[in-house]
Amino acid sequence: MFVYAVIDSGGLFTDVVEQDKPISYDKMVECVGGFIEAVYLNGAVGYVNEEGKIFGLPNNVHATKLAHNHEAIYNDDYIAGNMLIVGNCDDEGEMMTLTTEWINANL
Repeated sequence: MFVYAVIDSGGLFTDVVEQDKPISYDKMVECVGGFIEAVYLNGAVGYVNEEGKIFGLPNNVHATKLAHNHEAIYNDDYIAGNMLIVGNCDDEGEMMTLTTEWINANL
């Protein structure tokens, strides 16, 4: 089972998704609405639209707070648009599932 989460840019919901196989690159792009950029969180990796600010995507208050808590972005920076979160990579560079412990502690 592979688990990932999406923090909606409107701050209205965080969707936790379970599926049989790891998320595909195309699905990642779909979730954030464009090319992806990594934001390294403690114990997980967030992906955001790398051009979110250029396109004027809304400030994602919840994702921004999460990134600040993990010291993943500067204090005066923010996350624009949706944030997709997966687990860290394993020793071979393969994307891992987001753990229940991480979800309960952070979302």
